[in-house]
Amino acid sequence: MAHDVSRALMWLFTFSLNLAQKTLNIPTRYNCTYTQRDILRALTFLSLETDYAEGGLKRLTKKLRRANNPKERHRKQAKKRRQAPNSDTLLLRLKQISRQKAKGMLSKLNRQVLSAAKGKGAFRKKVIVAIDLTFIPYYGKKLTQWVVGGKPKKGTSWFHCWATLRIVSSGRRFTIKACPVKRDELDAEAMAKIVLELLAEAKACGVPIDLVLLDKGFCWRKVIAALKASGCKFLVAAKRDKHVKEAILDYFRTEKGQVRRFSKGKGEEKITFNLSIHRFKKRRRRRVRNILELYGAFATNLGLKAALRVWEKLPEDYRRRWGIETGYRVDGGFRAKTTSTDERLRFIYYQHMVFLENLWTLHNMGEAKRQHISFDGVKRLSVKGKEFGEDFVHLLVTAFDRGPPWLTA
Repeated sequence: MAHDVSRALMWLFTFSLNLAQKTLNIPTRYNCTYTQRDILRALTFLSLETDYAEGGLKRLTKKLRRANNPKERHRKQAKKRRQAPNSDTLLLRLKQISRQKAKGMLSKLNRQVLSAAKGKGAFRKKVIVAIDLTFIPYYGKKLTQWVVGGKPKKGTSWFHCWATLRIVSSGRRFTIKACPVKRDELDAEAMAKIVLELLAEAKACGVPIDLVLLDKGFCWRKVIAALKASGCKFLVAAKRDKHVKEAILDYFRTEKGQVRRFSKGKGEEKITFNLSIHRFKKRRRRRVRNILELYGAFATNLGLKAALRVWEKLPEDYRRRWGIETGYRVDGGFRAKTTSTDERLRFIYYQHMVFLENLWTLHNMGEAKRQHISFDGVKRLSVKGKEFGEDFVHLLVTAFDRGPPWLTA
């Protein structure tokens, strides 16, 4: 493939490299063979190639030998450039970083990318965000506190669980924050704290939120109370318990009360919100056994008049939540693979994936701006994830040590 690298991508490459070198402090010694810069290149290569350290770094070494000119004045430097650290060196360096330190550095890195996006006008308008859980299959025998159980999927019943806050508005689908979830944090109280932590990060990054979307898994009394305390407007798919079913049947009989006051809990723990009831669009070739199958409901803190005014648009707004599911499918193209049971390494791999994916979103946002397309009008991305990864890897190999390719040709 001929890599016609644009100046915009070259700027992004230089920006991300300088940002990562200033923020990430990877342990090194004064007499080490491979510098922090070499470790960073190896980590980025594995993430973009979605490869394991053993085979991926061998491929990187081959690419470097083919790309660099052996007839250089400084033969030692040329030889060093033609080699990548082996898997043992890379994994040893990364495992020396404590989990707390890695969390601080990678969070700061992501905030700086979001700050750059804010400077380019990504958050001039309020955005719609979604919160959800993603489960990454785990096949190891060692079960730590970060490994949670679940329904069998892809040959395992154990997973690493992450709670993420992602923008689902068109043209700026950044991941604001990702939090690992422990085995004992899947209850309502712990989930409410995680939701507040995610929304607090959005506020700290200066992201104005218009609406928060959540699925039925978050329809707990404590989570809804936390959402109300945050001051953000929310739309949560309601679980069809006894009281919700009664409300749906009452609306079916009377065709009144499509938005009504609703409550959960008793006494001091009681919380109230508005329940918005909607009829689904007809599905062909599907037999309806119960009238309840045709209806759904949302819990929201929108005022009664405001909810009635936008009642017809609420299902369409909630449909945007699928943007976070699409993001989870894209995640696999930016995350390095590993069979290691070391939780620090897995944490670094996932958070570095968030950083690279946000760079890709930033690049597409810039392309839309250059084509004079409004962010809300973006229907298809200008640069696909695979193309972005190939061009970024090309720059890692050719321009990482020597500068822009058009100056060294």
